[in-house]
Amino acid sequence: MRENNERSWKIRFAIIMFVLAVAIFLARYLIFGDGEEIIAYLWKHIGFIPIDILIVAFLLEGIMGKKEHEAILEKIDMLMGTFFSEIGNDLLAELSKVNKNKINTENLKDIRNWDEKDFDNKMKELKENGLDFKVDIPPEEREEFLTNFHSILVVKREFLVNLINNPNLLEKDEFSSLLLALLHLDEELSRRGEFSDIKDADFNHLNGDMKRVYTKLVYEWVYYLKYLKKYYPYMTSLAIRTNPFDSEADVHVKE
Repeated sequence: MRENNERSWKIRFAIIMFVLAVAIFLARYLIFGDGEEIIAYLWKHIGFIPIDILIVAFLLEGIMGKKEHEAILEKIDMLMGTFFSEIGNDLLAELSKVNKNKINTENLKDIRNWDEKDFDNKMKELKENGLDFKVDIPPEEREEFLTNFHSILVVKREFLVNLINNPNLLEKDEFSSLLLALLHLDEELSRRGEFSDIKDADFNHLNGDMKRVYTKLVYEWVYYLKYLKKYYPYMTSLAIRTNPFDSEADVHVKE
């Protein structure tokens, strides 16, 4: 009913405008008697109608395309919040805890004080140089570590698959690449079954897969914090109070 009323209003409005235009031209003809000039004027403007339509169409398409692209990126950025809440923060905490080379992530403790330039510099550094990552645990603890780490991926496997199937992720290569790296690592661990007899060479291979995941995780975490600080500063507090790179971070507000 509402749709019919809206269509009816548009038709009435179009008729009124058309009648008004005819009345104006008729009045001019009756007053000035310049029928030929009116016809020439009409033909001239009718000739420009296709050009006007073409220009407006391209402008509208560009504006709408840009708005649609921005809306898609906004949805992806919001999805990243869910990702870190569901699994990202846990993975960062597990990998950061066992990483022997922490020098590249030391400054992430002070991310609460960063400005936009600090975020951009860190993201550029991560993209160009990656991170030094090496699991620093005794051989006898490898089984427990891999089992616990894999259990996080298994529990959230369906969540990750649903994310990677989201067509909007085609607009965000970095995040898509992270999800693919996680699914690959999950498959690597799943194919091995038990981890009680992991040899050094095999563990080093897994370390390489974890390094890839860790670098991409840290990059996306920094990007997400930058996004929150810029658009949703009230959400930044929780992210900082659960900072996986700060051993003294506490979710409870103390001040």
